[in-house]
Amino acid sequence: MKLFKILLVAIAALISLTTAVVALKDAVCGLPDSVNGFGELECRAHFVLWSYRASANRCVRFVYGGCGGNRNQFPTQRECENKCKN
Repeated sequence: MKLFKILLVAIAALISLTTAVVALKDAVCGLPDSVNGFGELECRAHFVLWSYRASANRCVRFVYGGCGGNRNQFPTQRECENKCKN
């Protein structure tokens, strides 16, 4: 009985880890949504881009001002979804 419980916990842990790894197709998809600027600095460009929001498993559109942010930015929704969405 004890061995069965240990085996059950091990299987559950393995499934959990596998799901976490599969959830992100690329490490960039785990980065926070891209943001604009560096604190008080306001950037005035106007690029409509897409960023993957892992908590919602979807790509969201945002206006990028041209500075700051991170690599979690894509020129189209399709590119974002191809890179990140399951």
